[in-house]
Amino acid sequence: MIALVTGANGLIGANLCRALLKDGYEVRAFVRTSSDLSAIKDLSLAIVYGDVLQPETLLPAVAGCDVVFHVASVFSYWGITDDDLEKTAVDGVSNVLIAARTASVKRVVLTSSSVVFGSSSYTAVRSETDAPDETSSPAYCLSKLHQERTALKLAADLDLDLVVVNPCMTVGPHDTKLSPSNGIIIAYLSDPFRTTFPGGCNIVSATDVARGHILAAEKGRRGECYLLGSENMEWSLIHRTVGELCGVSGPQFYANHTISFLAATAHEMWAQFSGTRPTTTREQAKMVGQFYWYSHAKAADELGYAPGPARAALATAIASLVAGKHVSIPLRQTLSLGREVYDARAALMKEAP
Repeated sequence: MIALVTGANGLIGANLCRALLKDGYEVRAFVRTSSDLSAIKDLSLAIVYGDVLQPETLLPAVAGCDVVFHVASVFSYWGITDDDLEKTAVDGVSNVLIAARTASVKRVVLTSSSVVFGSSSYTAVRSETDAPDETSSPAYCLSKLHQERTALKLAADLDLDLVVVNPCMTVGPHDTKLSPSNGIIIAYLSDPFRTTFPGGCNIVSATDVARGHILAAEKGRRGECYLLGSENMEWSLIHRTVGELCGVSGPQFYANHTISFLAATAHEMWAQFSGTRPTTTREQAKMVGQFYWYSHAKAADELGYAPGPARAALATAIASLVAGKHVSIPLRQTLSLGREVYDARAALMKEAP
């Protein structure tokens, strides 16, 4: 079986490539010429250069493939305009589906997001039947919603076999660019006030999300969406768990929506002055107080999806982050990593190609 993975160098893409190779797939990694390939450089796969916004580069990439995993997207709340978010999401998926149909690809799996099913201001668990409030959703969330709607309609028009997966907050190794999901760990560890805030999200391992993609490709029903998550947690519990795993105190300070927005504004101002990326943004602050809680029951029942606990996912993510470039030496010296993190690090080293 030959599989093409767009965005193969990203967090989900790199973990998906590893899972596919482990299952015996022949993998083609579709990446831009400017991409950092350090997350997949040691894997036995074929690198195909191109861009989902350049249709002519997709046709040779999909030729002969049995399945295409369209993972490439912009997951960011900073440094990109709303129009560019929308263009990459909508035009990108349209180009991939048309190329797949032209090449008679048997199935396409689209990586969407759990945010397309919205959030709640209270501790409600949402499913694939729910919808977001489009009047208040951040631009990134809307771009993923429009991407998914476009994909489902176009696939139906093209008579193309499409399955959609909707990962929740995905944390884990092989994240060269530091995605916003792993960024929540760094933000807390870097915060001298050890701040938490209201609301919560669903934390899931990148390894489990990768496995969910393959299950969707092999067992998913055409035209269906599957949430890929693990445990729903309040932010205070997430931050406390990160603290326990890293031997740091807290949370010590509880920030409401207003304080979070003001703090994010200050982070953005400093980022513009220093030329760095902010650890939090005003777009993210708008999401404070909301519960992005979801059920993966459909994926469990129909695909056999069985994710591990969120604490283990956080431990593995921390093990990878502290060994990489995203944690500075001064910050690393303030941490006292727990046994779970060291065990996770040993497991990562054992699995390395």
